[in-house]
Amino acid sequence: MKTFIKIASVVICLSVLNSSVYAQKPKKAFQGTVTFAITYPGNTMDAATKAKLPTEQIVKINGCKSKTEETSGPVTQTSITNGVTKTAIILIDYMGTKYALKQSEKDITDALAKLPTPVINFTQETKTIATYICKKAILTTTEEDGTVSNDTIFYTEDLGCADYNFSTPYKGIPGVILEYSQFVEQINGTMMYTATLIKKGKIAETEFLIPSDFQEVTLEELKKAFGG
Repeated sequence: MKTFIKIASVVICLSVLNSSVYAQKPKKAFQGTVTFAITYPGNTMDAATKAKLPTEQIVKINGCKSKTEETSGPVTQTSITNGVTKTAIILIDYMGTKYALKQSEKDITDALAKLPTPVINFTQETKTIATYICKKAILTTTEEDGTVSNDTIFYTEDLGCADYNFSTPYKGIPGVILEYSQFVEQINGTMMYTATLIKKGKIAETEFLIPSDFQEVTLEELKKAFGG
């Protein structure tokens, strides 16, 4: 009987240990494509101006890596980020003229240092967007002139990673933001981004590399090319 109890105890211990191991097993990183609809709430632009603005954004995600593509008139801009190496690549295609700009971690940090850092208020409120339950956060930003703005975003930790937003003012948000808005001075209005479709699927590593038909340039060369 004592032998049986010892064996049973070992079996129970192993069972509990195995259950613990499986429970702590990290979930597989998401791979897939997120489609965002871009709208302009409350905007009073004329039809001709609005026709030149983007209406959709496509984001390809593989764990901490992302590739975001958006077209506005004759320009297609693609942003490739890597939350592990903290580096980025900007691709610009202007009517067939293609440039690629690499950004190091220092480049990104220096650029963000010039922007006001928002204070993030994480809330308990949730909202379902494209079948994902998202958490609500309110970002309060104070500009140099003292102007204060409050922006509401919804994000999910089921996509991306803790450092997914490292290259943006939203770097304190752990995961992919599925709804947000931003004021754009060029149009003197607000652009609203809302995820409408999330499709799982393998994303090749080549998606996060500079295509062979793009010319790699420095920031100064890029500014000069566009008259800056």
